[in-house]
Amino acid sequence: MPLIKKLRKVARTTSEITRGSLWLARGLRQQRRQQYAAALTHYAQLVRGVQPARESMKTYAAVERLFARAGDKLADQCPDDQPPQRFVFFVGYSRSGHSLVGSLLDAHPHVTIAHEIHALKHLRRGHAFAEVVTAIKYNAMLFDYLGREYTGYDYHVPGQSQGHYTRLLVAGDKKGNGTLRELRRYPHLLGKLETLLPVPFSFVHVIRNPYDNIATRARRTGTSLEQAAQGYFANAELMEKLKARYPDSVLDIYLDDLIAAPAPELERLLHALGCEEVCEDYLAACAAIVFKKPSRTAHSVSWEPALVERINARLRRHAFLNRFADRAWHE
Repeated sequence: MPLIKKLRKVARTTSEITRGSLWLARGLRQQRRQQYAAALTHYAQLVRGVQPARESMKTYAAVERLFARAGDKLADQCPDDQPPQRFVFFVGYSRSGHSLVGSLLDAHPHVTIAHEIHALKHLRRGHAFAEVVTAIKYNAMLFDYLGREYTGYDYHVPGQSQGHYTRLLVAGDKKGNGTLRELRRYPHLLGKLETLLPVPFSFVHVIRNPYDNIATRARRTGTSLEQAAQGYFANAELMEKLKARYPDSVLDIYLDDLIAAPAPELERLLHALGCEEVCEDYLAACAAIVFKKPSRTAHSVSWEPALVERINARLRRHAFLNRFADRAWHE
Protein backbone atom coordinates (compact mmCIF):
# COMPACT_ATOMS: atom_id res chain seq x y z
CA MET A 1 0.00 0.00 0.00
CA PRO A 2 1.49 3.41 -0.95
CA LEU A 3 2.60 5.58 1.97
CA ILE A 4 -0.05 8.25 1.33
CA LYS A 5 -2.80 5.63 1.52
CA LYS A 6 -1.36 4.22 4.74
CA LEU A 7 -1.30 7.70 6.26
CA ARG A 8 -4.89 8.32 5.20
CA LYS A 9 -5.94 5.00 6.73
CA VAL A 10 -4.19 5.84 10.01
CA ALA A 11 -5.83 9.28 10.05
CA ARG A 12 -9.24 7.77 9.34
CA THR A 13 -8.84 5.15 12.07
CA THR A 14 -7.66 7.76 14.57
CA SER A 15 -10.66 9.91 13.73
CA GLU A 16 -13.02 6.95 14.23
CA ILE A 17 -11.43 6.07 17.58
CA THR A 18 -11.81 9.68 18.74
CA ARG A 19 -15.42 9.79 17.57
CA GLY A 20 -16.13 6.47 19.28
CA SER A 21 -14.63 7.67 22.56
CA LEU A 22 -16.75 10.83 22.48
CA TRP A 23 -19.90 8.87 21.71
CA LEU A 24 -19.14 6.36 24.46
CA ALA A 25 -18.73 9.20 26.96
CA ARG A 26 -22.07 10.64 25.86
CA GLY A 27 -23.77 7.30 26.49
CA LEU A 28 -22.28 7.15 29.98
CA ARG A 29 -23.61 10.64 30.71
CA GLN A 30 -27.08 9.55 29.61
CA GLN A 31 -26.84 6.56 31.95
CA ARG A 32 -25.99 8.80 34.90
CA ARG A 33 -29.01 10.97 34.05
CA GLN A 34 -31.18 7.83 33.96
CA GLN A 35 -31.96 8.40 30.29
CA TYR A 36 -31.77 4.67 29.69
CA ALA A 37 -33.67 4.35 26.41
CA ALA A 38 -31.69 7.25 24.94
CA ALA A 39 -28.43 5.63 26.06
CA LEU A 40 -29.39 2.31 24.44
CA THR A 41 -30.21 4.08 21.18
CA HIS A 42 -26.91 5.89 21.41
CA TYR A 43 -24.95 2.65 21.86
CA ALA A 44 -26.82 1.10 18.94
CA GLN A 45 -25.78 4.01 16.72
CA LEU A 46 -22.22 3.69 17.99
CA VAL A 47 -21.96 -0.03 17.27
CA ARG A 48 -23.46 0.36 13.82
CA GLY A 49 -21.48 3.40 12.77
CA VAL A 50 -18.00 3.30 14.32
CA GLN A 51 -15.88 0.23 13.64
CA PRO A 52 -13.31 0.65 16.48
CA ALA A 53 -16.16 0.99 18.96
CA ARG A 54 -17.97 -2.01 17.47
CA GLU A 55 -14.84 -4.13 17.98
CA SER A 56 -14.05 -2.81 21.48
CA MET A 57 -14.95 -4.78 24.59
CA LYS A 58 -15.21 -1.43 26.41
CA THR A 59 -18.35 -0.68 24.41
CA TYR A 60 -20.08 -3.88 25.52
CA ALA A 61 -18.94 -3.38 29.11
CA ALA A 62 -20.70 0.01 28.98
CA VAL A 63 -23.84 -1.66 27.60
CA GLU A 64 -23.70 -4.21 30.42
CA ARG A 65 -23.49 -1.40 32.98
CA LEU A 66 -26.47 0.25 31.31
CA PHE A 67 -28.62 -2.86 31.69
CA ALA A 68 -27.51 -3.30 35.31
CA ARG A 69 -28.39 0.32 36.11
CA ALA A 70 -31.68 0.36 34.16
CA GLY A 71 -33.11 -2.80 35.73
CA ASP A 72 -36.68 -3.51 34.63
CA LYS A 73 -36.78 -0.44 32.38
CA LEU A 74 -34.76 -2.21 29.66
CA ALA A 75 -35.51 -5.80 30.65
CA ASP A 76 -37.16 -6.60 27.31
CA GLN A 77 -33.90 -5.84 25.47
CA CYS A 78 -31.45 -7.51 27.85
CA PRO A 79 -30.20 -10.94 26.72
CA ASP A 80 -30.09 -13.78 29.23
CA ASP A 81 -26.96 -15.70 30.24
CA GLN A 82 -27.52 -18.93 28.28
CA PRO A 83 -24.21 -20.37 27.03
CA PRO A 84 -24.11 -21.65 23.43
CA GLN A 85 -23.50 -25.28 22.56
CA ARG A 86 -21.43 -24.34 19.50
CA PHE A 87 -19.36 -21.35 18.42
CA VAL A 88 -19.08 -20.12 14.83
CA PHE A 89 -16.39 -18.07 13.13
CA PHE A 90 -17.07 -16.65 9.70
CA VAL A 91 -13.98 -16.96 7.50
CA GLY A 92 -13.17 -15.93 3.96
CA TYR A 93 -13.03 -12.83 1.85
CA SER A 94 -14.39 -9.29 2.18
CA ARG A 95 -17.62 -8.47 0.37
CA SER A 96 -18.59 -12.12 -0.12
CA GLY A 97 -22.09 -12.09 1.39
CA HIS A 98 -21.15 -12.51 5.06
CA SER A 99 -23.67 -9.87 6.14
CA LEU A 100 -26.48 -11.67 4.34
CA VAL A 101 -25.60 -15.12 5.67
CA GLY A 102 -25.01 -13.78 9.18
CA SER A 103 -28.36 -11.97 9.19
CA LEU A 104 -30.20 -15.08 7.98
CA LEU A 105 -28.61 -17.24 10.67
CA ASP A 106 -29.29 -14.61 13.34
CA ALA A 107 -32.98 -14.77 12.40
CA HIS A 108 -33.17 -18.37 13.67
CA PRO A 109 -34.47 -18.60 17.27
CA HIS A 110 -31.56 -20.80 18.36
CA VAL A 111 -28.75 -18.67 16.89
CA THR A 112 -27.15 -15.31 17.64
CA ILE A 113 -24.55 -13.86 15.27
CA ALA A 114 -22.62 -10.65 15.95
CA HIS A 115 -21.82 -8.15 13.25
CA GLU A 116 -18.03 -8.04 13.49
CA ILE A 117 -16.92 -7.81 17.09
CA HIS A 118 -13.64 -9.55 16.09
CA ALA A 119 -14.19 -12.45 18.50
CA LEU A 120 -10.96 -14.32 17.77
CA LYS A 121 -8.89 -11.22 18.56
CA HIS A 122 -10.57 -10.88 21.96
CA LEU A 123 -10.11 -14.57 22.76
CA ARG A 124 -6.43 -14.32 21.82
CA ARG A 125 -6.03 -11.33 24.12
CA GLY A 126 -7.30 -13.33 27.07
CA HIS A 127 -10.94 -12.32 27.34
CA ALA A 128 -13.05 -15.11 28.80
CA PHE A 129 -15.28 -17.07 26.45
CA ALA A 130 -18.39 -16.06 28.43
CA GLU A 131 -17.40 -12.39 28.15
CA VAL A 132 -17.03 -12.67 24.37
CA VAL A 133 -20.39 -14.45 24.06
CA THR A 134 -22.05 -11.68 26.09
CA ALA A 135 -20.57 -9.09 23.73
CA ILE A 136 -21.92 -11.07 20.78
CA LYS A 137 -25.41 -11.06 22.29
CA TYR A 138 -25.28 -7.31 22.88
CA ASN A 139 -23.95 -6.65 19.37
CA ALA A 140 -26.71 -8.72 17.74
CA MET A 141 -29.37 -6.99 19.82
CA LEU A 142 -28.00 -3.50 19.11
CA PHE A 143 -27.71 -4.14 15.37
CA ASP A 144 -31.37 -5.10 15.26
CA TYR A 145 -32.51 -2.32 17.60
CA LEU A 146 -32.42 0.39 14.92
CA GLY A 147 -33.20 -1.83 11.92
CA ARG A 148 -31.06 -4.11 9.79
CA GLU A 149 -30.18 -1.76 6.94
CA TYR A 150 -26.44 -1.74 6.33
CA THR A 151 -24.17 -0.71 3.42
CA GLY A 152 -27.14 -0.12 1.15
CA TYR A 153 -28.91 -3.43 1.85
CA ASP A 154 -31.83 -4.27 4.12
CA TYR A 155 -31.16 -7.52 5.98
CA HIS A 156 -34.33 -7.51 8.10
CA VAL A 157 -36.17 -10.86 8.15
CA PRO A 158 -39.76 -10.00 9.14
CA GLY A 159 -41.38 -11.97 11.94
CA GLN A 160 -38.26 -13.89 12.94
CA SER A 161 -35.72 -13.76 15.79
CA GLN A 162 -33.04 -11.30 14.72
CA GLY A 163 -31.37 -9.69 17.71
CA HIS A 164 -32.76 -12.20 20.19
CA TYR A 165 -33.15 -15.94 20.68
CA THR A 166 -35.14 -18.47 22.69
CA ARG A 167 -32.89 -21.50 23.22
CA LEU A 168 -29.27 -20.66 22.41
CA LEU A 169 -27.50 -23.42 20.48
CA VAL A 170 -25.12 -21.37 18.31
CA ALA A 171 -23.28 -18.08 18.87
CA GLY A 172 -20.80 -16.58 16.45
CA ASP A 173 -19.16 -13.60 14.82
CA LYS A 174 -19.37 -12.38 11.23
CA LYS A 175 -15.80 -11.12 10.84
CA GLY A 176 -14.70 -13.30 7.94
CA ASN A 177 -11.69 -11.53 6.48
CA GLY A 178 -10.63 -10.28 9.92
CA THR A 179 -10.61 -13.79 11.37
CA LEU A 180 -8.25 -14.93 8.60
CA ARG A 181 -6.03 -11.89 9.20
CA GLU A 182 -5.81 -12.89 12.85
CA LEU A 183 -4.86 -16.46 11.94
CA ARG A 184 -2.23 -15.18 9.50
CA ARG A 185 -0.64 -12.86 12.06
CA TYR A 186 -0.78 -15.45 14.85
CA PRO A 187 -0.48 -18.87 13.16
CA HIS A 188 -0.17 -20.63 16.53
CA LEU A 189 -3.88 -19.92 17.03
CA LEU A 190 -4.71 -22.70 14.57
CA GLY A 191 -3.62 -25.23 17.16
CA LYS A 192 -4.99 -23.39 20.19
CA LEU A 193 -8.68 -23.06 19.35
CA GLU A 194 -9.60 -26.13 21.38
CA THR A 195 -8.11 -24.49 24.48
CA LEU A 196 -9.63 -21.06 23.78
CA LEU A 197 -13.15 -22.42 23.22
CA PRO A 198 -14.95 -24.65 25.76
CA VAL A 199 -17.53 -25.78 23.17
CA PRO A 200 -17.30 -27.31 19.67
CA PHE A 201 -16.69 -24.76 16.92
CA SER A 202 -17.31 -24.40 13.20
CA PHE A 203 -16.17 -22.08 10.43
CA VAL A 204 -18.70 -20.69 7.95
CA HIS A 205 -16.84 -20.13 4.68
CA VAL A 206 -18.94 -17.94 2.35
CA ILE A 207 -17.67 -18.14 -1.23
CA ARG A 208 -18.58 -15.59 -3.88
CA ASN A 209 -17.40 -15.60 -7.50
CA PRO A 210 -13.67 -14.82 -7.06
CA TYR A 211 -13.68 -12.37 -9.96
CA ASP A 212 -16.28 -10.27 -8.16
CA ASN A 213 -14.24 -10.38 -4.95
CA ILE A 214 -11.07 -9.36 -6.76
CA ALA A 215 -12.77 -6.53 -8.66
CA THR A 216 -14.39 -5.20 -5.49
CA ARG A 217 -11.12 -5.40 -3.56
CA ALA A 218 -9.27 -3.50 -6.31
CA ARG A 219 -11.92 -0.79 -6.47
CA ARG A 220 -12.21 -0.30 -2.70
CA THR A 221 -8.45 -0.29 -2.00
CA GLY A 222 -7.33 1.55 -5.12
CA THR A 223 -4.96 -1.28 -6.08
CA SER A 224 -4.52 -3.13 -9.36
CA LEU A 225 -6.47 -6.28 -10.20
CA GLU A 226 -3.18 -8.19 -10.01
CA GLN A 227 -2.53 -6.98 -6.45
CA ALA A 228 -6.13 -7.64 -5.46
CA ALA A 229 -5.85 -11.18 -6.81
CA GLN A 230 -2.70 -11.73 -4.72
CA GLY A 231 -4.60 -10.75 -1.59
CA TYR A 232 -7.52 -12.98 -2.50
CA PHE A 233 -5.36 -16.05 -3.03
CA ALA A 234 -3.43 -15.39 0.18
CA ASN A 235 -6.75 -15.93 1.96
CA ALA A 236 -7.51 -18.99 -0.19
CA GLU A 237 -4.18 -20.56 0.76
CA LEU A 238 -4.87 -19.94 4.43
CA MET A 239 -8.28 -21.55 3.97
CA GLU A 240 -6.52 -24.66 2.68
CA LYS A 241 -4.53 -24.82 5.93
CA LEU A 242 -7.68 -24.31 7.98
CA LYS A 243 -9.48 -27.08 6.09
CA ALA A 244 -6.50 -29.40 6.54
CA ARG A 245 -6.39 -28.72 10.30
CA TYR A 246 -10.17 -28.92 10.84
CA PRO A 247 -11.56 -30.91 7.88
CA ASP A 248 -14.98 -31.52 9.43
CA SER A 249 -15.44 -28.03 10.85
CA VAL A 250 -15.27 -25.80 7.74
CA LEU A 251 -18.69 -25.36 6.13
CA ASP A 252 -18.61 -24.02 2.58
CA ILE A 253 -21.60 -22.03 1.36
CA TYR A 254 -21.56 -20.62 -2.16
CA LEU A 255 -23.33 -17.29 -2.58
CA ASP A 256 -24.69 -18.19 -6.01
CA ASP A 257 -26.14 -21.45 -4.62
CA LEU A 258 -27.74 -19.56 -1.73
CA ILE A 259 -29.31 -17.07 -4.14
CA ALA A 260 -30.56 -19.83 -6.45
CA ALA A 261 -32.03 -21.98 -3.67
CA PRO A 262 -32.04 -20.09 -0.34
CA ALA A 263 -34.28 -22.42 1.69
CA PRO A 264 -32.42 -25.73 1.13
CA GLU A 265 -28.99 -24.09 1.38
CA LEU A 266 -29.87 -22.36 4.64
CA GLU A 267 -31.43 -25.52 6.05
CA ARG A 268 -28.30 -27.50 5.13
CA LEU A 269 -26.10 -24.96 6.91
CA LEU A 270 -28.23 -24.89 10.05
CA HIS A 271 -28.31 -28.68 10.28
CA ALA A 272 -24.51 -28.73 9.98
CA LEU A 273 -24.35 -26.27 12.90
CA GLY A 274 -26.53 -28.52 15.05
CA CYS A 275 -29.87 -26.74 14.64
CA GLU A 276 -32.29 -29.54 13.75
CA GLU A 277 -35.46 -27.49 14.23
CA VAL A 278 -35.79 -25.39 11.08
CA CYS A 279 -39.39 -24.41 10.42
CA GLU A 280 -40.88 -23.62 7.02
CA ASP A 281 -42.01 -20.13 8.08
CA TYR A 282 -38.45 -19.22 8.98
CA LEU A 283 -37.06 -20.54 5.69
CA ALA A 284 -39.75 -18.75 3.67
CA ALA A 285 -39.13 -15.45 5.47
CA CYS A 286 -35.39 -15.72 4.88
CA ALA A 287 -35.81 -16.70 1.23
CA ALA A 288 -37.97 -13.62 0.67
CA ILE A 289 -35.16 -11.18 1.51
CA VAL A 290 -32.39 -12.86 -0.49
CA PHE A 291 -31.57 -10.79 -3.56
CA LYS A 292 -32.50 -12.36 -6.87
CA LYS A 293 -29.04 -12.26 -8.41
CA PRO A 294 -25.51 -11.54 -7.19
CA SER A 295 -23.85 -8.18 -7.68
CA ARG A 296 -21.39 -8.72 -10.54
CA THR A 297 -18.70 -6.14 -9.85
CA ALA A 298 -16.41 -8.09 -12.20
CA HIS A 299 -18.38 -6.52 -15.05
CA SER A 300 -17.24 -3.04 -14.04
CA VAL A 301 -13.54 -3.55 -14.81
CA SER A 302 -11.44 -4.59 -17.78
CA TRP A 303 -9.62 -7.93 -17.50
CA GLU A 304 -6.39 -8.70 -19.33
CA PRO A 305 -6.54 -12.20 -20.87
CA ALA A 306 -3.16 -13.11 -19.35
CA LEU A 307 -4.41 -12.17 -15.88
CA VAL A 308 -7.55 -14.24 -16.37
CA GLU A 309 -5.37 -17.22 -17.29
CA ARG A 310 -3.25 -16.77 -14.16
CA ILE A 311 -6.32 -16.46 -11.97
CA ASN A 312 -7.91 -19.57 -13.48
CA ALA A 313 -4.70 -21.52 -12.93
CA ARG A 314 -4.72 -20.59 -9.26
CA LEU A 315 -8.43 -21.36 -8.91
CA ARG A 316 -7.75 -24.91 -10.11
CA ARG A 317 -5.37 -25.46 -7.18
CA HIS A 318 -8.20 -25.21 -4.65
CA ALA A 319 -11.01 -27.76 -4.66
CA PHE A 320 -13.43 -25.23 -3.18
CA LEU A 321 -12.70 -22.72 -5.99
CA ASN A 322 -12.34 -25.14 -8.88
CA ARG A 323 -15.94 -24.59 -10.01
CA PHE A 324 -14.98 -21.03 -11.02
CA ALA A 325 -11.98 -22.03 -13.16
CA ASP A 326 -12.27 -22.21 -16.94
CA ARG A 327 -15.46 -20.17 -16.84
CA ALA A 328 -15.58 -16.83 -18.55
CA TRP A 329 -15.03 -14.16 -15.88
CA HIS A 330 -18.37 -12.59 -16.77
CA GLU A 331 -20.46 -15.72 -16.08
